[in-house]
Amino acid sequence: MHHTFRRAALAVALLTAAAVQAAPAPVAVYQFGNTLGSSVGGAPALEAVDPLSLGGFVTDTVNGSLTTVYTFGGTGSPTDAQGGLSLDVSTLLAGHEDQYSVEIVFKFTERDNGWRRIIDVQDRQSDNGFYVDPNNRLSIFPVSSGNAFETDVYHDVFLVNDQGTATYYLDDGDATVSTTRVMDIDASGRMNFFLDNVVAGGQGEYSSGSVALIRIYDSALTAPPPPIPEPATWALLACGLGLVAARARSRR
Repeated sequence: MHHTFRRAALAVALLTAAAVQAAPAPVAVYQFGNTLGSSVGGAPALEAVDPLSLGGFVTDTVNGSLTTVYTFGGTGSPTDAQGGLSLDVSTLLAGHEDQYSVEIVFKFTERDNGWRRIIDVQDRQSDNGFYVDPNNRLSIFPVSSGNAFETDVYHDVFLVNDQGTATYYLDDGDATVSTTRVMDIDASGRMNFFLDNVVAGGQGEYSSGSVALIRIYDSALTAPPPPIPEPATWALLACGLGLVAARARSRR
């Protein structure tokens, strides 16, 4: 029984390790451990947009675990009072402006039943973009809406933009697929998080909130990426792989 259990544990560890190795590599990962820098070398740091000095790092419970997150705050109007994050992706996604993937783990803390911007790729010059809509559903305006979004709860949102097709997921829900170019990154080469447009119609569609993770890929993934393993998971994998290596040595 002991050997059977050990073989089963090793099999699980090896399969998990293989899944981690097979996952596509992000070009930038932001985990907000008291920094806006990326854990992937060479990627630019996020830029805080914090006109009211409400942003900062705090500890919050995310999916049952205490985690350092970045809080952003402000007011919808005037538009220069909104807090959020901005990223220069001109080099990071060069040549992939219409083919990329973004994962965000975040929550909005206000404005139930109102438009709230998640991602802008038009340098805040257009009302079009990725939102939570007044029905509290993910939405690419003006094209489509998807799964229900609950305020003051952390959600894992995943967006894939693929040369005229935008696909987005909420947590473990089904994909919503739209034919649109709305999420193609414009010539500014910027991706803004949680910040609404400053010209044209529909200004002020904003909510304060907190963000725990942003991952960016320079390709259109066919499914959401696996979670980033917790330290305990890495330890289990290392232990499993170490046992395999020990068994191999013992057979020589």
